[in-house]
Amino acid sequence: MRRYLTPIANAKGFTLLEIAIVMVIIGILAGGGVGLMRMLTERKARNATLDYLQQVRTALISYAADNGRLPWADSDATPDGVENSGSAFGTLPYLTLQIAPSDAYKRILRYEINANLAASRASTCNALRAGLSIRPLVMDADGAATAFSVAAVLISAGPMDADSNGNVLDALTTGTYRGNNANGNPNYLRNPPVLSFDDLTAYIGGNELSAHVCEFLDLAVNNNSGATVYVYDANQGSDLASLANGNSGSYNIISSTRIEMRSAAAGGGSIVSSTPPTPIVLAGQGATVNLP
Repeated sequence: MRRYLTPIANAKGFTLLEIAIVMVIIGILAGGGVGLMRMLTERKARNATLDYLQQVRTALISYAADNGRLPWADSDATPDGVENSGSAFGTLPYLTLQIAPSDAYKRILRYEINANLAASRASTCNALRAGLSIRPLVMDADGAATAFSVAAVLISAGPMDADSNGNVLDALTTGTYRGNNANGNPNYLRNPPVLSFDDLTAYIGGNELSAHVCEFLDLAVNNNSGATVYVYDANQGSDLASLANGNSGSYNIISSTRIEMRSAAAGGGSIVSSTPPTPIVLAGQGATVNLP
């Protein structure tokens, strides 16, 4: 009589082979689920950091609009979030800006500004009007492969040290678009993520900052007072010009500038009578000053 071996079945009727196959499938699905969760977590952190960078940009522009200047960087060895006067390079002065201290990766942003934009509204607007030409420089992979000067740059280091150089802020030294986000030498880089670069970069351009901070107005002065007068900018503490009797001049000045017509240079002497009378503060419109 011929005998046949049958697979061992459990109480539910499944064979050990079937159970093994199911366990393998569950393992594969579980492994894929871990990878999917990792990808979703990384995407969430990246999107949150992009949102944070935009919040910081908005906070910086608002600060400059209110104060006439950008805040200095926090250059302390152990960052405290407070700007250090005279420091253009360092980390974000988040307490000065009253904003959250770190990105989604729990790191404070790298921050550098053009040093000509941190003193006063007058110096800021004059520098912006003349055109930016010094650090920080940025190369943006969305544009030409040429670095350009910006008002301020913000760098998030991303999730890891992608280029394995010992600094979470990455550098690209080959290819069309190159930069070093650790120190900005020769420039910073805004670039899509690649195997050796995962930083996120944002910047504020000079034209954008000027639109929010500066308004230039025309001042025309006609002198028929019988003597030389001095057009004195009380905000900057300097003369715009001196006008001999019978002469006139036109000057481009920043909104909210206090103008005085003086009988002596550098704010000296007395205020010369005029129509309209000085001192005047020009805000939102030009003015013509006639001296009798």
